[in-house]
Amino acid sequence: MDHFKLKAAVQQHRAEMHARHRRIALIARQLREAEADRDRAVARFVALGEEHAGARHETGVRAIGRELGVTHRAVTGMVERARTRTPHPSADAPLIPVLGAEEARAYVESGALGDLTRVQVAFNPADIVLESGLDPSVFPDLGDHDAPNMLIHGADGAVIGVEECLSGYGGTGPSNTVRLLKELDFPEDIRREVYPHRYIELTRSGVIRASEESLHRVGGGLALSPDGGHFVVRVREDMPRAVADWTAEVMAEPAKYPWAAGPRRARVYLDRAAAAPLQEPYRVWRGNHTFTVVIEQGRLQLWVAAYPPFRFNDILSREQLLVLDAADLRPADVEPRTWLDRFIPARRERPPFLVISEDGQDLTYPPEGSPQ
Repeated sequence: MDHFKLKAAVQQHRAEMHARHRRIALIARQLREAEADRDRAVARFVALGEEHAGARHETGVRAIGRELGVTHRAVTGMVERARTRTPHPSADAPLIPVLGAEEARAYVESGALGDLTRVQVAFNPADIVLESGLDPSVFPDLGDHDAPNMLIHGADGAVIGVEECLSGYGGTGPSNTVRLLKELDFPEDIRREVYPHRYIELTRSGVIRASEESLHRVGGGLALSPDGGHFVVRVREDMPRAVADWTAEVMAEPAKYPWAAGPRRARVYLDRAAAAPLQEPYRVWRGNHTFTVVIEQGRLQLWVAAYPPFRFNDILSREQLLVLDAADLRPADVEPRTWLDRFIPARRERPPFLVISEDGQDLTYPPEGSPQ
């Protein structure tokens, strides 16, 4: 096998592997949501027996266990999870399939999407997340992968994502988009507008909106937490600017982004040992970053790789202070030289972290394994 054939075979197998990984991620998300629905149904059934004595025989945990083929302890666990889990606003929102271009064409032509109404394409996947109006958790694989750069909307509200179709430059990604739009009967003059615009919304009859630059400065990397409860953005470079962008464009707009609505709070870790649970496995291409600041608002968390203080006498490092300033978390009514005294516990030992918030509350979603 010559070099070019081998390279093509490698690319084909990589694409197949990636597509199957996406399908597994989608099925795993669907399974977690189905389990949550089952737990809620079991809890409602148990509550019926608690309210009506005549139904208690059939709604007891042992009776439910026999019905489902599980132990009564498993049923008790279902009820406890249902009663303690806080469903997020998109709990009932359908997941968006993320397909390859050929799969997307077949999906649209099959009529499964309904009448195609509009298409969104972007160079920056954050533009898709923020301009779509969708809760980010509807994308099935917000982990190592960003949201798709292309969405196709149907008349009945259904949406599909498309992989490897981008906009904004004269390369493979936009060419994939133009090819797909041609197969979906978009006129040539309209589909070619994909190349010069880094964000574009279009229909078969014309361009709705287009921008030569990305609409939002915030980067990608919005990852859904393992429990599905919140989102994590890992900020590794140009930290104050990145935090300021997320603050101004997302956290300052709670009406537009309800998943980021709520009180703004921060945990600032004072040493590497305390921040250890936040760290990622070492990867050469990422570098060994130490996340020491967690900023939370609503279901959004920014994990920021600011360096910790070098001297024990320093409460916070200069970079940590710059990050807090960027998130507008320094209290306005406290003198700059003494404002941290407000958050230091009245004890002699050095705490593992400081909690900084106007309401005095800690994070709603503390990082797993982190000191409480």
